[in-house]
Amino acid sequence: MSKIDEPAVKAPAPVWRTRLLALAVTMAAAVLAWVVAHAAGVELEASQPGGEAMPVGIVNVVMSVVLFGGLGWLARAILDRFAKHRAVLVWRIGAGVVFALEVLPIVLAEATLGMKVFLAVLHVIVAAILIPVLGRRLPEA
Repeated sequence: MSKIDEPAVKAPAPVWRTRLLALAVTMAAAVLAWVVAHAAGVELEASQPGGEAMPVGIVNVVMSVVLFGGLGWLARAILDRFAKHRAVLVWRIGAGVVFALEVLPIVLAEATLGMKVFLAVLHVIVAAILIPVLGRRLPEA
């Protein structure tokens, strides 16, 4: 068989590209959730007990996804560097714990039921996209 007849083997996308794409998709999904909540008339403001109500705008949503998604990515990169054999397990457990702990502020927030549902849905969307992507095993080098 000549080189012309050999099937082309496509190299997998670099890990950073896959993770960046996942972060972008997460941002788009979060923005869509905000737009739906806004269109549905959800009062998009909340406060911690005893605090002043703060609006939750689309910029807040995007910045939160970038910040916390980026921190998750950074944590995974550090684990890949220093805990190679346990990076996936440690990251998945840590991500699950962080996700579970994020429920408490939603429950304690002083907000309408619609806002609490929106926040819960937003957290589920972010976790459903980022945890599987950032929790994947790296390809063998």
